[in-house]
Formats: sequence, C-alpha cells, structure tokens
Amino acid sequence: MQNTTIDIRQYLFILRRRWISSILVFLVVVAGGISYCLFWPKTYLATALVVVQPQKVPGKIVQSTVTTRIEERLQIITQQVLSRTRLIEIIDRFHLYPKLKGKVAPDDLAERMRKDITIKITRKNYFTISFLYSDPKAVAAVTNALAAFYVDSNLRLREQDARGTARFLARELARKKARLAEWEDKISKFKQEHLHELPEAQDKNLMIMDQLQKRIDALSYNMYLERGAINYQEQILAGITNEIQKLELKKAWLRKQGVGSGSGKESGETDPKAIEKEIERLRVFYTDDHPDIQRLKRHLRRALALQKAKKAREAKMKKQGKELKPEDLELGSLQESRRRTAERIKQSKERIKALEEEKRRVEAELAKFQRYVKNGPRVASALEELTRGYDVEKKAYDSLYAKAQEANMAANLERTQRGEQFEVVDPAQVPDAPYRPDVKKALPATLALGLMMAVGLSFGLNYIDTSFTSISQVEQLSEFPVLVVVPPLITAEESYHRRHKLLLIGAVYSLVFLVEIAVIGLLLTGRAYMLKNAFGKLMTLFT
Repeated sequence: MQNTTIDIRQYLFILRRRWISSILVFLVVVAGGISYCLFWPKTYLATALVVVQPQKVPGKIVQSTVTTRIEERLQIITQQVLSRTRLIEIIDRFHLYPKLKGKVAPDDLAERMRKDITIKITRKNYFTISFLYSDPKAVAAVTNALAAFYVDSNLRLREQDARGTARFLARELARKKARLAEWEDKISKFKQEHLHELPEAQDKNLMIMDQLQKRIDALSYNMYLERGAINYQEQILAGITNEIQKLELKKAWLRKQGVGSGSGKESGETDPKAIEKEIERLRVFYTDDHPDIQRLKRHLRRALALQKAKKAREAKMKKQGKELKPEDLELGSLQESRRRTAERIKQSKERIKALEEEKRRVEAELAKFQRYVKNGPRVASALEELTRGYDVEKKAYDSLYAKAQEANMAANLERTQRGEQFEVVDPAQVPDAPYRPDVKKALPATLALGLMMAVGLSFGLNYIDTSFTSISQVEQLSEFPVLVVVPPLITAEESYHRRHKLLLIGAVYSLVFLVEIAVIGLLLTGRAYMLKNAFGKLMTLFT
C-alpha cells in the first residue's frame, strides 16, 4: 500500500518553488484592497434610535382609542416618508445628489434616496432610521429630519385616529339620541291616548268605579224613596179629594135643607195629634230612620203648616168681621192641602226625573271606566312592548354615550401629547469614519484574500505542472529505482545572474510590501487623506 502520510516538507517545497508568483499575487491583491480603501467614494451612515414611549396616563383611567399596532403605524409613516413628494422635498431642502440633479428624472432620484434609507425594528418598542450618503454632515441632518418626521407623523396619525373615533361616536350618539326621542314621543303619545287605561291608573279606576256604583245605589234608593213618597202623596191626595167631595155634597145638602152644619173636626190625614200618635206607635217597632217614620214626620210638618194656615185665615176673617162657617173653613183647608199635595207630587216627579238623568249619566261614566279596566291588560301589553324597545335603545344610548365620553378623553389625551408617542433617544451624529469602505474590515479581508490566492496559485500551478520535481515521482511513475541523479550544470556566471535576479525581485517585493504596510498604517490611523491629496496633486501635475 502506498504511504498516505502528509509530508509538510512537500508543501513547503511547492511554496518555495512558486514564491515569486505567490508573493506577486499577494502584493497585487493587497494593493487592490488598499486602492479600494483609498479611492472608492466614501459613503457615510447615520442612525437615529427612536423609542416608543408608553401612554403617560394609566390605561385604567383613560383607555386609548388608537388600536393600530406600532408595526402598522410604522408602515403607514414609512410609506409617507418614502413617497416621491416627501423625498424630493428632502432632496431639495438638504441639496442632496447635486451631481445627479438635472441628469436623471425626479422619480429615479427619489428611488436612489429610497434605497439609501433603512427602517429597522430592533425591539418591540425600539426602531432605527438609517441613511447613507457621501456627506457626513448631510447624512446626520437628513437622518434627524427623518426621525423628526416619524415623531410628528405618529402624533398626527394618533390624533387623527382618536378624533375620527370621537367624531364617529358623536354621529352615532346623535343618531341614537334621535331614535330615543322617537321612542319617547311614541310612549308619550300612547300614554296620552290611553291615559285612563294605563296600569298605574287601574287602582284609581277601580276606586272610581266603586264610588260610581255607590252613587248609583244611592240614586236608586233616593228614587225608591221618592216613588214611595209619590204613592203616599197620591193616597193623601185621593183622601183629600174624597173629603172635599163629601164636604161639597154635605154643604149642598145643608143649603137644600136650609141649615148649617160643620163639626169642625179635622180628618186623621191632617190632624197633627193623630199623626203624632201614629209616629209613637211605629217607634215601638222601628227606629227614626225607618221610611214610614220619616214619611209621617213629613206629613206632620205639613199638617202643622196647614193648621197654622187655617188659624191664620180664621184670624183674618175675624179681623174683617166676616162670619166663617165651619164647613167653608174645612173645605178651604182641604183644597189648600190638595194643592200643596199635588205640588209635592209634581216636585217628587221632577226629582225622580233628575235622579234618573243623573243615574243614566253615572251609569255611562261607570261603563266608561269598566271599559278602561277591560282594556287595561291590552294597553299594559302594548306599553310593555314600547317600553322594552325604549329600554333597548336607552341601554344602547347609555353605552354609546359612555364610549363617546371615553373617546373624547382619549382625543384630548392625544391632543395634549399624553398618549403613546415616539421619542428620539439617540439622535444621529456626524459620523467620524465612512461606512463604505470600512478600512478596519476591508484590510483584514484583503490580507486574508491575498494570502489565500497566493497559496492557491502555488498549489494550482503545481497541479498542472507535468515536470518531475523529486526522485520519488520518477520512481513512482516508472516503477524502477533511480540509480544516478545528475544535477543541473550551471556556470558561475549563470549562478551570479540568477542570484542577482532573485535579490532584485526580493528587494522590489520588499519595497512594495513596506509601502503597502505604510499605507495600511495610514489607513488604520485615519491619515490616508494626506496620501490621497498628495496623489491627487501628483496626478494633476502629470495631467
């Protein structure tokens, strides 16, 4: 088996054999990296850190109506910032891209600046705004202007959202208030139309019905008493009429006989003493409130009045000197009693008529209240339905009113900048070193790349080289041992020229390497601008 052990001397031999080309490649790559750091247009980067400050008033006291997330608001503001109008305004304000103005279209100019702006959300409540440009002062000023625009736009957007919510709720509240007024008007009209049929009026209706029923009963009883009085008065009237007829017949008979008569006795119907005896007799069985006793008391008063009138006529006749016969006196008294009795009957009938009229009126009133009570359940159901609709609207109105008040407070919160807002905690500073090219990153990368290319070139050339460089290669390829090795025959002159050439190449390489090291030192210390200026003056002299 062949020996697979790695021989480091073989690799060193390859590098030593190709050292001229390898070092040349290394120096060329390093020179390219140094040229990139020296002559590539410098681009500066400025970054501003913006923090999202939470609401200063606790959310339990005032609830914010701005529900958009930070990412959504950033996206909206970014679209505004990166709009063509805004970018052209910033370009004109800070005099950016002067070499491109007039040569490219405004849209291309805005697109160029749009690529140089970077918005990055680093944390939940932090984001950065970065801008790339060739002027360090301009890049810091533009970055701070962009950050200020983000802060102002966030305040404006939040205030607009809060005001929009408040205006929307105000419109809805006005609409709900109008609807509530319609329901109130419906309920008011319904109550006016059914004033006596409402549930709260039913107890009063029943009480009035009871009073009306009692009034009807009282009227019926009074009518009964009046009819009884009429019957009694008619009986009295019939008795008085009968007595008058008897007296007239008696008087006519006496005139015919030529004699006068008159006992002067009063009938039992008009004799006060007889009536008083009858009242005393009835009191044994009844109280003074009994109808018969009350009727006899009225008769007693009339009999006393008749007796008084009779005595007054007698006194008058005696005063005039006329002789009054007993039968004439009795006849006149009976006729007066008949007239008064007829008058009382007439008055009783008129009272009965008035009582009947009042009874019909009270019965009509009772029927009306009975209708109110009958319609009560239906009216209560309709009123309950209206009240239910009103309560739903009232509840919605109260809820909307509370939300409108909260929205107004939230709008005032945003107006006074007490809500969530952006704050630039780390404004952009004028950069000291360019972002591109980054010397501290480019130079190590250049050295590493030069070293890798030099080593790679050595091994690559060795791979494609078909010549023998060692005895082992010959023995391995021919499978025969090497017996004699003939060294190259070089004269002393050729050896001198060869050494002189190698020394010259080494000196040149060393000089170039030292120059490159010096330039790298200037680049790392930040003084390469002196070399660049000197090179510029030199180029100016040659041109």
